[in-house]
Amino acid sequence: MSLPQPYRHPGRAFLSQHGRLQCEDDVFRYVNFLRQESGLGDEPPIALTCIYQHFGMPEPLRAPLEEQQGILVDSNTGIILIKEDDPIVRQRFTEGHELMELLFDAQQEARFESALPNWSEQRKERLCDQGAADLLMPQSSFVPKLNRLGISFKTGRSLAALYQTSLLATLARMLQYGTGNYALVLWHCVLKPSEMKQSAPIKAKRKLRVCWKLQTQDWTGGFIPKDKSIPHDSLISQAYISGQPYSGAETIDLGSTSIRCNVEALPIRLGDRISVLSLLHLTNG
Repeated sequence: MSLPQPYRHPGRAFLSQHGRLQCEDDVFRYVNFLRQESGLGDEPPIALTCIYQHFGMPEPLRAPLEEQQGILVDSNTGIILIKEDDPIVRQRFTEGHELMELLFDAQQEARFESALPNWSEQRKERLCDQGAADLLMPQSSFVPKLNRLGISFKTGRSLAALYQTSLLATLARMLQYGTGNYALVLWHCVLKPSEMKQSAPIKAKRKLRVCWKLQTQDWTGGFIPKDKSIPHDSLISQAYISGQPYSGAETIDLGSTSIRCNVEALPIRLGDRISVLSLLHLTNG
């Protein structure tokens, strides 16, 4: 039986070989470093246990966290806490995020003489999420599978099962690297921003509105404005009302323009709220 490896801080190990972070590409070189050092390839699912074992890190501990999905408790020992009641696929993504946090922790403590990249805290969090996606869904294996299957919710479910990632994270990865005229839009039922400021908001005015959106690089459907509402008779609204997926072709009014799309609409629960995730495939662009 082999003895456990002594702990080696992954972030410090990377910086000792490659020097300080100078650009965002260096963050993704760290992702490749984690896999290569641990003897991992790019085929799914990516076994994070191999990374922990290689660097002598303890397996992340599951804990009843309230406000956070994960916490890097002590970078000197590699102790990480993960929200115990999150779905396993969400826990895996959080583990990837915290492995990225170890890189920024090492960069900060090194106190390089030259100026550090001027990344805001929000940008660093985004880079940790992007790094986690890159770690769990390597572009080199993900893109060929996506190109073979094409962009759809069915493909999203298939790749999510294969890579052991959440459907939402997988769909976001698909839009990042997929080709074709597609947009992914999350809708939630809220008041208009101006109505939220009223002292006594009127419930009847709540409508499905754009929460966020992602588009492929090929998207030519124009700007999708945040908080834009959708009519009650749309496929997207019907999915929300019925709690069932809907698909078909319809025209969607974006305010400045109208687009004709093939639509897939899927009700999903995010926290205590039911929202609708829609995949739009432009047919008149």
